[in-house]
Amino acid sequence: MFTLTGVELDNAFAAIAHHGYSTMLPDPPEWDVVANNWPAVRNVLEKIDLDTYEPFKVMKVFAPKSRANIRVVHLLHPQDLLLYTALVLITKNDIEANRVGIKAKRVFSYRADITKPQVIYGSKGSYEAYRQQLDAKAETAQVKFVAMADIADFYPRIYQHRLENVIETVATSQRVRDVARVLVRKLIGNLMERNSYGIPVGPYASRLLGEAILIDVDATLQSKGINFVRWVDDYNIFCKSEYEAQSVLFGLGEWLYSNHGLTLQSAKTKILPIDVYKIEVLSRHEEQLTDRDTVVNMFRDFSIGYENGEEGEPNESEVQEALAVLQGTDLKGMLEASLADTSLVDYEAVVYALTKLPRIPGAPPTLKREVLDLVIENAELLYPLAEQMAKYVLSFEDLTRAEQRRVSTKLLSPLKSKRNPPPPYYAMWILHIFASGSVWNHAGDIVSLYSESTSEVVKRHAALALHSSGNRSEAVAIKDDYVGASPLLRLAILFASRKLGVDERKHWKLANGISGAIEKLI
Repeated sequence: MFTLTGVELDNAFAAIAHHGYSTMLPDPPEWDVVANNWPAVRNVLEKIDLDTYEPFKVMKVFAPKSRANIRVVHLLHPQDLLLYTALVLITKNDIEANRVGIKAKRVFSYRADITKPQVIYGSKGSYEAYRQQLDAKAETAQVKFVAMADIADFYPRIYQHRLENVIETVATSQRVRDVARVLVRKLIGNLMERNSYGIPVGPYASRLLGEAILIDVDATLQSKGINFVRWVDDYNIFCKSEYEAQSVLFGLGEWLYSNHGLTLQSAKTKILPIDVYKIEVLSRHEEQLTDRDTVVNMFRDFSIGYENGEEGEPNESEVQEALAVLQGTDLKGMLEASLADTSLVDYEAVVYALTKLPRIPGAPPTLKREVLDLVIENAELLYPLAEQMAKYVLSFEDLTRAEQRRVSTKLLSPLKSKRNPPPPYYAMWILHIFASGSVWNHAGDIVSLYSESTSEVVKRHAALALHSSGNRSEAVAIKDDYVGASPLLRLAILFASRKLGVDERKHWKLANGISGAIEKLI
């Protein structure tokens, strides 16, 4: 029997509140229910025997990884995310203690602070430090070639038995050794539908497990005197000759496959002469930059504390520099040019603008609206940027009712297409806008989307939108789907059912045997 303590669950709850619920997915309203009723939820979770526990089925969302590739993202039930995060946190200190040390300046991603039990890892300044180390290595006189390697489908291909062995190996207590069994063999194995490989993609706790898997890889490279720098699954290896670079890549590929069943991604694994590496990978010199490069680099470098999971205010000098760049360039024209070639949209420029522009204090309001108009008019070209689009739209707090109607009608239009509907990932993020408040309305269109879609992702987010903008008639239209729905669609239908009359909803809940701590609270 294995149960979690109240302290361990409190740490997990605080960690999720700090880092977020999941990457690449909208924050689910179920988390607010958990937060508002945490003592009651924790009391239920403390009683669960994780040796016999069967987790809820995850919801899979296929998100764009690049222009022509996708990745699977897993949305976990709130109860399972709490259990998963709590178990990973128990292993945190032992995992960090066995990684290549921070002082070696080789591994920069997701370093854990063992003094903070409620934080999975720290990220403030880590990517900047990684980039600086690449610059420094590239300037070393003896470096003539750089071998670049990227692990293919890293999280989905992690071999679970190997992960269990790693946690057992680094464990310094029986508690952590027990977690190896419960976390991997029981919880992850069931979440991954009893496959022998893969860990959930999306939860922030998974990042620490990914780092754990590479402990032996990093240690082996270091013991052989190989001059490498790593960020997550990307290796940069600095070599004296092309032969050395080739030899290191073969050795790395062989070790990953033989010990982990992992392979290197052929498209991203290459050897570059140092001069080419500096031009193609590292930042160019200012005099070589075009207006587009200047703006993109400004957006890339502009940072605000909470972007990295840390509290903080924007740096005033960064703000002034960003405003100077915005005033000196035609951002609207640059984005129009980025969108002009409909066969090859320049996503990099657009994504940085949508992500950073709302966060620059003093950015011209007229410019923000011009960018909003561009986004709305070109929505069908920007499917891979659905998350950035949705968050950009929701960053406006002063849209008039007429503007909201125009924006919502434009964004909803592609979703209504029967001939060529957008991917569920895009629909999910657009429906997230409608779920944010009743001002976006369109309940009639959304209930039609719910009824006509075969995607559980679309159905879930349509139901959540109806919770904000629908009424009793829409709730009646979807409530009978509850019994046959997946666990996460059930949660969304429960939210929508709040539009039923009080007595009507009470009888409906009794008839359907609503069970589960979080389900009952909704």
